Amino acid sequence: MSKNRVWVYAVVLFFLVGTILATQVTWLMQSARIEESFLNQRVNMALCDAMDVLSKDCSLRTNVESCISRGKGNFEMPLTKQDKVKIDSVIEHHLSSYNIHVPFQSTFSPYRVDTTKNPLPLSQALLFPAKAGIQNVLVHIDIPSQAQLIRSQINGTFVLSVVVLIALIWIFISTVRGLMREQKIRKETVDFINTMAHDLKTPISNISFALTLLNREQENSNAPKSQFVSIIETETGRLKDRARKILGMASVDAVLEDSNDQVEINVHELIEQAVDSYKVKLQETKGSIEKHLNAGKAIVKGSELQLSSAIMNIIDNAVTYSQGSSLIRIRTRNEGNGISIEIEDNGPGIPSNEQELVFKKAYRVRSGNKLPEGFGLGLYLARTSVEKNGGKLSLSSDGISGSCFVIQLPLS
Repeated sequence: MSKNRVWVYAVVLFFLVGTILATQVTWLMQSARIEESFLNQRVNMALCDAMDVLSKDCSLRTNVESCISRGKGNFEMPLTKQDKVKIDSVIEHHLSSYNIHVPFQSTFSPYRVDTTKNPLPLSQALLFPAKAGIQNVLVHIDIPSQAQLIRSQINGTFVLSVVVLIALIWIFISTVRGLMREQKIRKETVDFINTMAHDLKTPISNISFALTLLNREQENSNAPKSQFVSIIETETGRLKDRARKILGMASVDAVLEDSNDQVEINVHELIEQAVDSYKVKLQETKGSIEKHLNAGKAIVKGSELQLSSAIMNIIDNAVTYSQGSSLIRIRTRNEGNGISIEIEDNGPGIPSNEQELVFKKAYRVRSGNKLPEGFGLGLYLARTSVEKNGGKLSLSSDGISGSCFVIQLPLS
């Protein structure tokens, strides 16, 4: 992934997180306004219900009318303490019935305006609602902790929003860091493969030149071509082809994507070629390969380079890790509409906690107290190559006596 693309993703993610943040804040403000409106309506309904009850109290009406006659202007009426306590008690009772349990302050003032023409605010009501158009008493209640009450009502929503925002910010930071880390890994992979391919280029060229001279001498002497020369020639051609692909694409992943050469492949022929490539090495280590190619149908469609590489990497892994004389068994059989290839060795086995890790890039299982030679790419390439061709690669091992790799491929 290019650096510019990483920054594009980062900007897009930043924009999305910013948009969600703005949406959350807007939504919280709207929730607060809605809750405030709902609270005012409940307060007004409680106040009106309380006034209906108080207007039927004859003794209170007499006392209030006396206060009205003594009061002047629109200042607060001189109600007695007993009358105020009675009115506040009724108002508090009706507020409680609407689930409003907060302190409030009430004020009273003369009122002589037609409420049908001038509606009262939600926090005000007439003490005697039926006496419209004549001298009346305006009751006003104020809740000092109204803002705190609103916040408590939306507290759960607010906490949830904060949690969501923190999660989004964490995801944003983790994603950007992951993209930057992926870019760094890809760059290191490209540099590593370029170096490896260039290092391979010189010995391959030398081997190829030596083979040309050796073949020329054999042609002059009319001697038959040696089996070893034939193996070296085949493997040199294969190395040259793979080094060229790696150099041209400069990425393991890019090589694995190169699956345009979809052809019909005889799996048994691929296995025979792979076994031939290891004959010399097995002779030196006194190892052997047993073949039980029992599949009646062995034609698949895919990339010959990728499938050949997968089989050879598994065999090479078995030879590398086998102790003493390696015995490798290769079996094939048909399962449903597919073919199964089992490659079993007599090595030390792979512990259960490492059986998935061996397919990771650059992971190597320890052999004794040291790591074996290699880059840890063999089984990663094998599984990826098989999956690119529509198959599956699995592993079974008791961790003590050998491992069995199973390749499953669909038939053509």
